[in-house]
Amino acid sequence: MSEVYFFDFAESDDVLVGIDKLLERCTGACGGGERIGLEGKRVAVKAHFGELGNYTHIRPAFVRRVVDHVKSMGGTPFATETTALYPEGARVTVEESLRTAAYNGFTEEGLGCPILIADAPDGYSGTVTGGGRFVNFVKVARAIADADAMIVLSHVKGHVLSGIGGAIKNLAMGCTTKDCKREQHKAHGIVFHEEKCTGCGSCAEVCRFSALKMVEGRPVWDWDRCFYCSTCRFRCEYGAIGILEDGKERFQKGMAEAAAGVMRVMEGKATVFLNFIFDVTPLCDCAAPAGSIVVQNVGILASRDPVAVDAAAIHLIDSAEAFPSWGVSPPDILGKINRTDSWIHIKEAERLGMGSCKYRLVRI
Repeated sequence: MSEVYFFDFAESDDVLVGIDKLLERCTGACGGGERIGLEGKRVAVKAHFGELGNYTHIRPAFVRRVVDHVKSMGGTPFATETTALYPEGARVTVEESLRTAAYNGFTEEGLGCPILIADAPDGYSGTVTGGGRFVNFVKVARAIADADAMIVLSHVKGHVLSGIGGAIKNLAMGCTTKDCKREQHKAHGIVFHEEKCTGCGSCAEVCRFSALKMVEGRPVWDWDRCFYCSTCRFRCEYGAIGILEDGKERFQKGMAEAAAGVMRVMEGKATVFLNFIFDVTPLCDCAAPAGSIVVQNVGILASRDPVAVDAAAIHLIDSAEAFPSWGVSPPDILGKINRTDSWIHIKEAERLGMGSCKYRLVRI
C-alpha cells in the first residue's frame, strides 16, 4: 500500500511550509524513510506554466519552493514543460511556450533555475519506447528523458476527455512530444455526422495542419495529416464532428499507456509527485479561462506513486465542499461534469504496473 502525504489547508494555510514538509517526507530529507539522493543530479521540475490567459495554474512561487528544495539536497534543478498539440493558444512552438511562461511569471530569475522546453527544438525531440493497445509508441521529451530525477507538480482539475487531470495526465501529455500526444488523441477517433453538417466550412478554416478541406460542400479529412486535436470539433456549432462512442475510454487507456512509457524511461531514477488541489476547475490549464471553481480548496498531496496520488485526489475532491451551482454529487464529481469515468485511466495505470489505487493517507 503506497503512502500519500497530505497537507490540509483546513489545518494550515502556509503553502510554502507545506511544500517543504511534503518534499522532506518524499525525499527523506527529514531523516525518515528512504532518502532520495539528488546530490550532483540534474532534476527536472515538471510543471504546467499555464496557457495565455489561464489564471488557475500552479503559482510560480510554489515551483520556486520545489527548486530551492532540490538545491538544498545538492541537486541541479531545471523547470520544464512541453509544447502543446492544439493549434489555438500560445504554446504551440518552443518560442511561444517560453514567451507564455514568462508572461505568466515563470522566468529563470523568478524560479532560480533554467527553464527548458523539454521537446525542443521542434516539439518532436525525445526518446522512443514501446506503446500498447491504444498508442503505437511513446516518445518521452528529450530533456525529461535525459534528466537524472524528476519532481512532477500537477494542478488537479477537470478534463473534458479524462474527467480529472492529475499526475498521470501530466506524465502522459506533459512529458511527451507532439507525435506522442497525437497518438493519444488518435485513440478517441473523429466521427463525422453528415446529416448535421451545414457546409459552412468553419472546420476547414481552423485546421492548422491542412488535414481538412471542403469538397462539394462537405469536409474531407486527410488522416495522415490530422493531429486529432479536436479544433474542428470544437469550432463546429452544429455537432457534426464528434469522437467515437467509446472515445473517452479509449483516450484514457491510451493516456495510461503513455504515462507508463514515461515511467519506463525514468526507471531507476527518483520520481516524486505533488498534486495541488486548489482552484479545481472543470477544464484543464490549457483552457483560458478553465471555468468556475468546483469545490473549496483542499490541500496538497505528495507521493512517489502517481496512481495513489491521483486516487487520493479524487477521494479528497469528492469529500470537499462543492459549490451548489454545479449540481453534482460524489462519487467522481469531475468525471460527472465531464461526462466520463475518471477512474478509467487511473485503474488502467494500476493494471500497467505504475502504482496502486490502495494507499495510506498520512497527514503532515
